[in-house]
Amino acid sequence: MKKMTVMIAALALALGVSVCSAQNNLAAETSGVNCKDGVCEFAPGTGGGERTALAAINPYNNAVPDIVGEWARDVKQLGPHDVFTAGQTEPLAGIVFSVNNPIRNFKVLSLHFKDFSNGKPVFLVKELYTKEVFSPDRQLLVRFSFIGSIPNNGISYTDPAGKTRYYSISESGMDGSLVFSEF
Repeated sequence: MKKMTVMIAALALALGVSVCSAQNNLAAETSGVNCKDGVCEFAPGTGGGERTALAAINPYNNAVPDIVGEWARDVKQLGPHDVFTAGQTEPLAGIVFSVNNPIRNFKVLSLHFKDFSNGKPVFLVKELYTKEVFSPDRQLLVRFSFIGSIPNNGISYTDPAGKTRYYSISESGMDGSLVFSEF
């Protein structure tokens, strides 16, 4: 168990995950992308554009710039919300997502490790859930399975500037907090 915890922490720090959405995005974002039957592969360093650093906007100090995600057990009062079960393996862990401003094309992703390219992992991505407009008046509770030390869950959305953002979600081996890593 201790060995797995160390591996999770090391992998969370080292991840530079690369994937794409199953839908066609701008050519600059999808160069070098192969998609088949809703599963996409994106090799590191082939996509266009810079990614911004994570913003520290929630108690976990690791939130994405436009979305807050926290363990369901830590949410003091869950308001009006939708529920989606992404995992099929017990135990399931709930994460509550909320936004302060509406965002477009929010997606829950399944990540599957394929290989390493240029020292970075390459994942296959499958869209599991889509919310056209994620608004502040309704939260989303997603029940995930966290399997092994390599992230197998993720989210994506279109930021206010029109750019698609991708994040893997994992659990810190140090303190059990959520870790969002942009890829």
